[in-house]
Amino acid sequence: MKRLASILLALTMALALAACGEGGLSLTPGGGSGEPGLKTGFVGDTLSTYWFDFTVNDAYSCAQYGSHIASAGNKLVVAAITLKNTCGESVDMWGDDFAILWDDPDEDSGAAPALPAGISDDQFPDEYVLKINETRAGTAIYEVPEDFRDFVIAFQEIYEDTENPDNLDGKEGSTFFVSFTAEEK
Repeated sequence: MKRLASILLALTMALALAACGEGGLSLTPGGGSGEPGLKTGFVGDTLSTYWFDFTVNDAYSCAQYGSHIASAGNKLVVAAITLKNTCGESVDMWGDDFAILWDDPDEDSGAAPALPAGISDDQFPDEYVLKINETRAGTAIYEVPEDFRDFVIAFQEIYEDTENPDNLDGKEGSTFFVSFTAEEK
């Protein structure tokens, strides 16, 4: 949970610093400016992190997925994601590595982790290992406010801080944003 909180805090800070503008946060951080440390794309694009390539193949909204029904005032966003290990060593992964973000100009913009595994067999597990050269496809399911349709799925590289071993939050690397409109299915 501490890891998730630090990732969401880092993502929120990255968005606030890199994408603030009139009317709240931009869901295309950096405005396509090629700003260092920010990598942006859309559904179908492959983005390359230090450890793996990932593609958000599809993303849509619905009221129910598997046995999970969105709570009142919310909806589900379902994202099909493919990962391919490219770093030459096994990578420890967590189901909440990819967060969803949305822009709310009237309030602080929102962020949420993927829901825990157990809703559907195609979900990413809560913890897993992406083996050397392994390709893994799975689903990330998010519960979000029903009034929004434009979202970003985000991943932030966090490295072990070898220069400061007391820094348990690690060092931030690049941040990756995949923007999309979640149409209802």
